[in-house]
Amino acid sequence: MKNNNYNGQEIFEEVEIESSMIDKDDLNEIISEEKKIIKKSSRLDLNRFDKFIKQIKLVLSLLRDFKNKSYTDIPWRSIALISAAILYFVNPFDVIPDILPVFGFTDDALLFAAVFKSIQDDLEKYSEWKGLNTDEYF
Repeated sequence: MKNNNYNGQEIFEEVEIESSMIDKDDLNEIISEEKKIIKKSSRLDLNRFDKFIKQIKLVLSLLRDFKNKSYTDIPWRSIALISAAILYFVNPFDVIPDILPVFGFTDDALLFAAVFKSIQDDLEKYSEWKGLNTDEYF
């Protein structure tokens, strides 16, 4: 990334490229950092980012279930996109520093919205498998 004038599509495209390099070690890293990821997402305004926070928890659950092989009915591409997005979320050197209240999470929210939209069918299928109400997440 060369400038600070990014839109959601550019961020998504970069993460999509990064997702091609995701491997099982990255998946293990994400799962081991789950508490840190949830803590970071819990700093968001619940009224404004309620679905985003729920979606983060949903994909973390999905990654755990995928890793322990209790849920494998999802393409690797979807797992890799989720993983790349989460790694971007926890990276303190992303496009807009998260130190800036609300704005710092805007690029993260844009990215997750794009990723979740691109794999929504997979996430809805997982939600149904878990017995969750998809309206709470999408």
